[in-house]
Amino acid sequence: ADVYGKRRVMLVALGIALVGAVVATLAPTFEVLIVGRALQGVVISTMFLTYSLMRDVYPPKVLPLAASISTTGIGIFSIGLPFLVGWMLDTWGWRGLFGFDVLWILVLGPLLVLTTAESPVRVRSQVDYLGAALLGGGIAAVLGAVSLAATLPGTVTLSLVVAGVVLLALFVRISLRRRDPLVDLRVFTRRPVLLAAVTAAAAYSASAVFASVSPLISLTPRAAGGDYGLGLTAFGYSAVSAPQAVMMVLGGLAVGLLIGRTGGRGLMILGLLLFAVGGLLASFFHDSVLQLSLAAVVVGIGTGLTYGSIPNLVVAATPVDQQGSIASMVQVFQGSFASTAPVFLFVILATGARPTPTGSYVYTNAVIQQGLWFMVGLALVGALLAATVLRSRASDPAPAVPVPASAA
Repeated sequence: ADVYGKRRVMLVALGIALVGAVVATLAPTFEVLIVGRALQGVVISTMFLTYSLMRDVYPPKVLPLAASISTTGIGIFSIGLPFLVGWMLDTWGWRGLFGFDVLWILVLGPLLVLTTAESPVRVRSQVDYLGAALLGGGIAAVLGAVSLAATLPGTVTLSLVVAGVVLLALFVRISLRRRDPLVDLRVFTRRPVLLAAVTAAAAYSASAVFASVSPLISLTPRAAGGDYGLGLTAFGYSAVSAPQAVMMVLGGLAVGLLIGRTGGRGLMILGLLLFAVGGLLASFFHDSVLQLSLAAVVVGIGTGLTYGSIPNLVVAATPVDQQGSIASMVQVFQGSFASTAPVFLFVILATGARPTPTGSYVYTNAVIQQGLWFMVGLALVGALLAATVLRSRASDPAPAVPVPASAA
């Protein structure tokens, strides 16, 4: 994005994700579905490129509020989407869900072209394809070993772990020696950048755990043999997810309005603490829609505060000519943890899995609680680090000041 243009790379990512959505919608087998989902994963990069592009083309006065709105904009869509998606799932099953992905990309891609100018900022650099292969391969090997340990021979699991560690070690070694690495690990010696990366990882990991456990509690019927479950339909689950989305939007707007006075770190810590409170509430009180909705509301506020703070933390810590690269480094750091957290969650849940006559599984209430406590731990660790070792000091370099596109 720094080399070829942020908007151009966003459009390429949307195109790849569109192909993935089509593949997932039409997938005849589970293996083909996995391929489609992998291609769809590329769309995540557009989230960070969004506020990086806004940094280059928006006036500095509106940038903080605009960045918060864009990052929590998913919440605006999510207010009505749970009802629509629930109806599509109940009517067409999972294919309807991925078919909707096809539709929104076809709408938003052209809108990006029509409404947003390309960034004028360019840097001379080379793409580190070797680093990408080592990092991706290392993470895939470790996650594969963790998630498939119950079905693979012990020697295969151990081999995957060793291979993953070796690949990640080579990635670190090569990245520290390369002039233009995929992820310049040296930037994480800057406390403001590390603050953004660590807290983003904690927030997105906690969010991913709640997004996995909440539907399990809501959609599982008590008749399935578990000692929990609300037995909601996919449409009925909107009673939990829609209030969460509303509060996410309000939390994001609050960041845009308050960040100039309070700073991003304080709002991030508050958001992470709300994640912890919401996780605790859900772990002890999930016997009714009202109880689970209350926990979801608290999590929604925490989501809005943390998601809205991340782009502002990155913008404040990053020079203009490194915006795209450092934002993507934060994304890699965050994404690595956020994609790992659900894997470990289901390792926890698997210890209490019970087969049902229909061939599916239900979990004991004890492991559901443990999964939510895992979420609480992630949030509290992030908040503690942000309040202590990652706190800014007088020796830290001055934060970057947003500049208008003309100056860039």
